[in-house]
Amino acid sequence: MSSMSSDINEMELQNIRHLLLGFETEADKYNCYAQDAQDPYIKQFFQKSAQSATKNKQQLMQFLR
Repeated sequence: MSSMSSDINEMELQNIRHLLLGFETEADKYNCYAQDAQDPYIKQFFQKSAQSATKNKQQLMQFLR
């Protein structure tokens, strides 16, 4: 690793991995909640929440490319 300030250090990389895993876990949980929901409004709420978590993960991945 070079000494450039734009390089990601090991701690930052671990934090990013933690965020990515968190978004993935969040999306999985929301999808499960949506499947179990009987109320259409609640189902839609959890589906949108899962989509948002997935989108956040994808956006963070874009920054890493």
